[in-house]
Amino acid sequence: MRGRWATRTGLLGVLLVAGVLRLPGLSQAPPGMNQDEAANAWNAYCLLRTGQDQFGVTWPVFYMRALGENRSTLFAYLMIPFQAVGGLNIWTTRLPAALGGLMTVLLIYWVGARLFCRTTGLLAAGLLAINPTHIQMTRWGHEASLTPLLTLLPFAALLWAGLPLGAPSKIPPPRRGRGGACGAPCDEQHTPRPVRAVLAGLVIGTCCYGYPAVRIFLPVVLVCCGLVTVRDWWRFLRAPHRGASMAGLVVGLAVTFGPLAYLHITEPEQIGRRAQNTWVWSESDGWATRSRKVAQRYVEHFGPRYLFFTGDEYEVVWARGFGFLPAYMLPCLVAGVAACGPRLRRSPAARVLVVAALLYPVGDSLNWHVSPNSLRSSAGLWPLVLLGAVGVRATLDFFTRRRLMVSIVAVGVAFGCLVVVQTERFLRNYFTCRASQWLVYNGGHVDLLAACDWLRPHLAEVDAVFCTPIESNQPYLITLVALGHDPRRWFAEPREWYPEVEWDRWVRYGKFHFMYEGERVAALQELRADGRPKRAVFFLRDSEPAPGEPVQRIVGPDGHTALVIYDVRLPGAAG
Repeated sequence: MRGRWATRTGLLGVLLVAGVLRLPGLSQAPPGMNQDEAANAWNAYCLLRTGQDQFGVTWPVFYMRALGENRSTLFAYLMIPFQAVGGLNIWTTRLPAALGGLMTVLLIYWVGARLFCRTTGLLAAGLLAINPTHIQMTRWGHEASLTPLLTLLPFAALLWAGLPLGAPSKIPPPRRGRGGACGAPCDEQHTPRPVRAVLAGLVIGTCCYGYPAVRIFLPVVLVCCGLVTVRDWWRFLRAPHRGASMAGLVVGLAVTFGPLAYLHITEPEQIGRRAQNTWVWSESDGWATRSRKVAQRYVEHFGPRYLFFTGDEYEVVWARGFGFLPAYMLPCLVAGVAACGPRLRRSPAARVLVVAALLYPVGDSLNWHVSPNSLRSSAGLWPLVLLGAVGVRATLDFFTRRRLMVSIVAVGVAFGCLVVVQTERFLRNYFTCRASQWLVYNGGHVDLLAACDWLRPHLAEVDAVFCTPIESNQPYLITLVALGHDPRRWFAEPREWYPEVEWDRWVRYGKFHFMYEGERVAALQELRADGRPKRAVFFLRDSEPAPGEPVQRIVGPDGHTALVIYDVRLPGAAG
């Protein structure tokens, strides 16, 4: 009983730390709003207010068009309840990701405790709570933010349903008089639970409606985990009354995953529109060349440069100089492999964990990126963290069995100092230094958001707003979210856009005009066509021709003007 209370107290502390690192200042860190966040927020708001996405599709299920790609819908639907309460803003856009991150920390504890022991689960929760990759993912409103949750939840569902995904293990070796590691019973019987099995199938299929990397990682890893535990599944199926559980799992999968898989087979160009432009191979490559490129991409994820030092090199999203895992995870993973390796034959849990860890890059092996992509790779983040926790638990047990208490204290203090130093360095960089970096400032459209703040009290009296697209990505989405545009008005007012090869190009909605090449002159002529004087606001870069005297200059992090606001009275056609 005392051990359980200690574990609960420790878990509460871990969740408190995780919440402190994910919830405060969601609107400021990261600064501004990325266009992917804005696309999710705007489509969710359109669904909330009208039951249609921004293109008028009623309650889309498999995908919705945004930016020029057909992206998954699950995150947008999860955002709707938060917008119903808190409105359309940056905070409600990011809050589902932050709460999903907390749920993932709690869930990795449960899975770790179920597969190994409570101590291992608690260690895994603690390591995930302070993991820089997970912190960054769960502080913005991209649909990939929930990827670790969506790949961990199916494993938890299968274990909850009593299915033999991995029986309680004996890592580290059991102490005399106790069942398994930390007292986990090693001979626990898998009770048939058909209803839970149906729900587990529904959960697995539903999770695949999230970020596309989930649809690749989850089926591959579950199948491979099933293969390495095939004897357990066979014994499970041969036992009385177990067939109903298996049938229930299949039914749940058929209802949810079946239609999605069918669409990927029959309409791959539509549902995988974005992927078609980012394959790691070229169309002229043969199958041998494609396989080699996929294999090279896969192996690249295990290099120390990506794993522990640089991580994803796309600086707009990720803090510079931090690996996919913090460097202190290296000895943890080595110890985890050393603990699991000798027990692979007799421990299904060890086999499942090792397979999941080895396959962690599967979701990012088919598509190109400037480096290994941490958003796609995050599908396999939790197996690596759990493997590290197994390593820490095995190390503690090694010293305890040999009564090397001084060594435990010394190693613990050294490891703790390393964790504190690296965590402090990351937090300082992420919450303070990044806001002053131009790429981060520009990628978050901080200047355009500030311009929208200026425009908000004047918008009703303004006849037209002309916004530069230079150094902006899909600025129309940023203005829609920043100004809380009414979706009902969106469907009633004039809109003009052009599909490009990769991204859509929006040039107008309502009174807003986005001045791509040739658009400014035509829009001004249309505005003055009725001969009456008009009031127009311009958001321009300092290098663009000025239509008058500026009313405000928005200064960037380097001290130079980022955006200039002009408030101009235009004479009528005869003026």
